[in-house]
Amino acid sequence: MVSDTDFFKRKKGLSHLVEDTLQGLSPIQTIMKMAEPSNIKKMGVNPDTMISFGGGWCNHFAPEPLRKIYTELCKDKQSFHDSGRYSAIIGNESCRRQLANLERNIYGMNHISEKNIALGQSSTQLFHDVLRVIANPGDDICVLDPTYANYANAVKIALPSSTLRFISALDASSWEYLKNPQRSLDELQEFAEQGAKALVLPVPDNPTSQIPPDSFLKGAADIMQDHHGFLILDFAYKSLWFDKKPSCFHWSPEDMPHLIGIHSHSKWLSSLGRRLGWIEASQSVINGLEKINESMLLSPDTLHSMAIAQFLETSLENGFAHEYVKNIRQLYKKTATVLTASIETYLDWPYLEPMGGLYTVCPTPNKVDPVSFVKNLLMQTGTLIIPGVGFGPSMNHGVRLSYGPLVYNHDLIVEGIKRISSY
Repeated sequence: MVSDTDFFKRKKGLSHLVEDTLQGLSPIQTIMKMAEPSNIKKMGVNPDTMISFGGGWCNHFAPEPLRKIYTELCKDKQSFHDSGRYSAIIGNESCRRQLANLERNIYGMNHISEKNIALGQSSTQLFHDVLRVIANPGDDICVLDPTYANYANAVKIALPSSTLRFISALDASSWEYLKNPQRSLDELQEFAEQGAKALVLPVPDNPTSQIPPDSFLKGAADIMQDHHGFLILDFAYKSLWFDKKPSCFHWSPEDMPHLIGIHSHSKWLSSLGRRLGWIEASQSVINGLEKINESMLLSPDTLHSMAIAQFLETSLENGFAHEYVKNIRQLYKKTATVLTASIETYLDWPYLEPMGGLYTVCPTPNKVDPVSFVKNLLMQTGTLIIPGVGFGPSMNHGVRLSYGPLVYNHDLIVEGIKRISSY
């Protein structure tokens, strides 16, 4: 009898995509596997005493009214039965309508309706599908350097033979972000002239937690429009801006058909495992997504859609949503300040001041290899940070630190940075 391993070795029975293009661990796989308790134990570290700056996730409690809505939906026999039914391919209409209300009420986006919104399993799934809607294999996709580590594999899977084009943002020598915005726009202009189909920007950014200036975002939008491309804004961290609200938060695809917004409930509602995302785009893009999702998804989650719709309808009307967003912004801003103050006090490393989101980034001491540095740091101090490899060339000698998981444990932030300083 031939073993599974022998069969695949001899026959090479998997696709070229899996066997060749996606060979080895991706940056995201590396990050997630590094934090697994079994791996932590193998390295001789006690998971119970480890301090992690590794998680790209929020740790505040989800809003209590939302939890109660889930409870009532599950307690009521008819409601629970209804939550098991298919929704429309582009998602529950009531939920989509309330998401449009969210944009109008919290972010000031006036020209938006349910017709501009499609629901999906997650922003991760929807990003893949949006690429399939707007681009063809071989069309290049632009990102800033550095950027979210999962974009690279998403482009490889959705658009075989396409290339991810990096545009300068983080200066690895001075550790400044968008030091020369016009030079970065000139690079985008050159790629667009060569046929690049989209520029993808997280706002706020992952891994840097920076927000590009309004003038840069407007310039990028104009370049993509002039070359019949798309500006894709990844708004996973949209609710976590710290100071001045970026003007792009109220840009509407009704006014800018080349604009696409990718959204998630993972961060703002602390619902990373309750997977539901949505796209805001022109009706042409939404119609394209409906065609793709028929085969990729068929029906977004109905239970989550019902709960979100009820939560938004009530909380936008009674003002809870405004207060909730204000409070989580303050919570994460305060937590970010604890981290950066600790870095200044105990490490004296260069860092980027977070403008939102969950992270900061630092260069490794003496530009040592970040993977080895992170592994040795974990084994010797029981403190986990994330190597910068995979976020872009500028982070090849950098690390990312996340304060998101420690919003209720500021003492652990200080202790973790002290441990790093002793390494």
